Amino acid sequence: MTGPAGPPALLCTDTILARYGDRLCAAAPELEPVGLVGADAVGDDDLRRLRVAFFSGDAWPDRAAHFMGAVARAPDLRWLHTFSAGTDHPVFTGLLERGVRVSSSSGAAAGPIARTVLMYLLALSRDLPRLVRAQAAHEWSPQRFDDLAGKLIGVVGMGPIGCEVIRLASACGMRPIGMRRRVIGDEPCATWPLDRLGELASAVDVLAIALPLTDDTRGIVSADIVGRLRPDATFVNVGRGELVDEPALTDALVAGRIGAAALDVFATEPLPADSPLWDLPNVIITPHSSGITLATEERAAEIFLTNLAAFARGDPLLNER
Repeated sequence: MTGPAGPPALLCTDTILARYGDRLCAAAPELEPVGLVGADAVGDDDLRRLRVAFFSGDAWPDRAAHFMGAVARAPDLRWLHTFSAGTDHPVFTGLLERGVRVSSSSGAAAGPIARTVLMYLLALSRDLPRLVRAQAAHEWSPQRFDDLAGKLIGVVGMGPIGCEVIRLASACGMRPIGMRRRVIGDEPCATWPLDRLGELASAVDVLAIALPLTDDTRGIVSADIVGRLRPDATFVNVGRGELVDEPALTDALVAGRIGAAALDVFATEPLPADSPLWDLPNVIITPHSSGITLATEERAAEIFLTNLAAFARGDPLLNER
């Protein structure tokens, strides 16, 4: 129904509107797409019309504040879909408290993130950082490396990312143990419940964290868990920085009580320039970028389009929080 300011509207970026405009209109003909251009503010009339918003990957990070600012000011917004897998940020909680539905594109980045984990493990097992330093110094410095085959990897979190890490690790000859809150029985490998995390940490060659951040999982990799890791173990985190006691992990890496780490997420992002993690030779740091690809953005948009049609029909949404 058209109101005084015009028909109800859907907020997206100008990029999404240009690429998927026809499909947006076909999925929800009653909604008029409104494209956010650059950092331009959304007008008051459009804000009053907004019912749906799609926070797509091309808006992150440069236009995130402008986009989410418009979402926060839209008085009659009913649903926000985000390209990200996680919806743990306080902005999403605030929307839920307002009665706004929130859904995500969970699974869209699972493949790239899992392949990044494999990249970490291959690089660290072959001490690629040392080889890069040797190349920069024009030094011919061969040495024996430690293969992944036969290594025991614990994968904490068995959503789309964790399951794909398990699949790729198995293909490389690694022996995976999965971990989730409750063992169902249809898991692709041996699986332990979360309350055995301390036991898992002391047993594995690699501990990979792919959990979502919730009140129950915040700080789950405590100083005690860090202390249980073996001196030759590798720690990987592609979940959220707040899952881990970062000072305890940093101290263990500095002291050599853990063999190596690969980290894509941190308690504070961007990682402060004075963090000791930057300069450790046994640490690989990536800037929360393990899942950022053009194909990921396309998959995220496809999930939104599927949800948009479901929303228009009044059907359940995929990945609704």
